[in-house]
Amino acid sequence: MKIAVIGASGFVGENIVNVALSRGHEVIGIFRRNKIKDQNNLKLHKLTIFDEEIFENTIKDADVIISAYNPGYYHVAQAQRFVDGYDVMFKIAKKLNKHIIAVIGSTTLIQYDGELVKNGLVYPKPWIAALAGTDMVYDKYKNEHSIKISFISPAAEVFDGDLTKEFSYGKDHLLYDKLERSRISVQDLAYAIVLEAENPKYINSRFTIAYQK
Repeated sequence: MKIAVIGASGFVGENIVNVALSRGHEVIGIFRRNKIKDQNNLKLHKLTIFDEEIFENTIKDADVIISAYNPGYYHVAQAQRFVDGYDVMFKIAKKLNKHIIAVIGSTTLIQYDGELVKNGLVYPKPWIAALAGTDMVYDKYKNEHSIKISFISPAAEVFDGDLTKEFSYGKDHLLYDKLERSRISVQDLAYAIVLEAENPKYINSRFTIAYQK
């Protein structure tokens, strides 16, 4: 399978690239700034998705698109830039009839008390602000069925850890472990995303993953 990864040099994106390569896929890695290391079966492209013709030509032969897009935490209009970026990606994915997996935040998930994560009292406010754009994207496209979109909202905390493959799946509720933490390693997150690319189960819906032991 040929997988296009947008945001290939980011924290999540680079791990998606590595997992996809480890599972024998070809990867088209799209990045804006910091190049990642060259590897077999990896073709890297430094470009902006807002140059739509170049972007479309770069991903047209991919079987699936994975977006770990982030316009940068210090972008002057970060939230709107998220929306603008996904408007482009979803338009091209629809034109090419491609399945696209979009990594968004956990702030639109529902907590155990019934509140949305972003409206609760325990989630750090700077994180909520940083994910406002992904919330806008999800709200805009969650009922869009003319595009093959799988949304993934990870656990509240994504950290650099180990690949355990011992996580649980959910849909719209934040998942917790026995210590009431909502956590997932970026390696397990990347693994789950690549599994969705290989065997899609959540097209036109959203899923979440976290540890529950």
